[in-house]
Amino acid sequence: MPPLIAFAGIFAATALATSAIPQPGQLKTFKDWVVGCDNGGNCEAVSLVPKQGGSYDDWDGPITISRSAGAEDALKIRVLFQSTDIDRYQMTVDGQLVDTGPIVEGDYPIEIVGEDAKKVAEAVKRGNKLKISGPAGENLTQISLAGSSAALRYIDAQQKRAGTRTALVAKGRKNFAPLSSATPVYAVDQWEKSEMTPEAGELVALVENSACKEDRFGVTEDRAYPMGKRDGTFRALVLVSCGSGAYNFSSAAYIGEYEEGGRGTKGWTFEPAKFDMPPGWGGDGGPPLLVNSYWDETDQILGSYAKGRGLGDCGSSERYVWDGNMFRLIEASSMNECRGAYQWITTWRARYNKVDGRLEQAAAVN
Repeated sequence: MPPLIAFAGIFAATALATSAIPQPGQLKTFKDWVVGCDNGGNCEAVSLVPKQGGSYDDWDGPITISRSAGAEDALKIRVLFQSTDIDRYQMTVDGQLVDTGPIVEGDYPIEIVGEDAKKVAEAVKRGNKLKISGPAGENLTQISLAGSSAALRYIDAQQKRAGTRTALVAKGRKNFAPLSSATPVYAVDQWEKSEMTPEAGELVALVENSACKEDRFGVTEDRAYPMGKRDGTFRALVLVSCGSGAYNFSSAAYIGEYEEGGRGTKGWTFEPAKFDMPPGWGGDGGPPLLVNSYWDETDQILGSYAKGRGLGDCGSSERYVWDGNMFRLIEASSMNECRGAYQWITTWRARYNKVDGRLEQAAAVN
């Protein structure tokens, strides 16, 4: 918990953030590349399986070019492919060697930064085909560069680099002024730890009266998680199964409350969970739906991961933090093209600070 002296400042700094509706960035497709930026101006361009004459035969993962918009100006090039026993790579563009180095363990076997990344980006924007191979010529992945120049030019425009010395494509002589977009910071009021959740019979009653009742087919799994206690009131998150498919399982979120004493005999009461920006599924009069949802009880973060197809190379994902009243979007990513890009693009970021709402109320009175 932050020091008490900083408490009032935290709430003042987050007042505007908590009242604003998140506006995730949009994705743009240029031939065989897709590009997008988050609310802080940080951008990513990702390669796709070629639309014309392409196949998955020589494809084992995309290349991602990311660049931050702030003063640190971090440019990174990452290549994603399945693990291999090969320990070094060669990267060529149209047959010309542009980079070489070790293959490491982890999510990104190849990561290029700094001046080396600038050299590779320069070759990418001018080239037609990029190939990554092992020391003996083993193919690791082949990538079409059609549209890469337009994607990098889009990053220049979104980060206000066009016409500056730092631009990747739209170069000029002006100095670059780093973007100063502030990441929203949310104050979250999370209660004391509790293990209390609704009984099975109360969950059945909730389901029978929910909008999901007619959509429950296939696999159904209703889940309840404790959300804490305060002053004799207990809270719980209930995820009601609301339909399923081959690889997507939908849930509607409800917040349950139970009060000890006077109202305790009435059992749990439930209300649909509120979101500052509802998940993209559902609607048309029904509740917003989380897909393949998961819950982090420690930080009270609710996640949704909707795949556009079984390969998982397209779809959307969101992460929300419970602020004591509603779920606030802290991260969103998506991929609008189902063409082999397992690396989705981040379109929204926010941070949060854990605080005690009772202290905020006391500060307001004083």
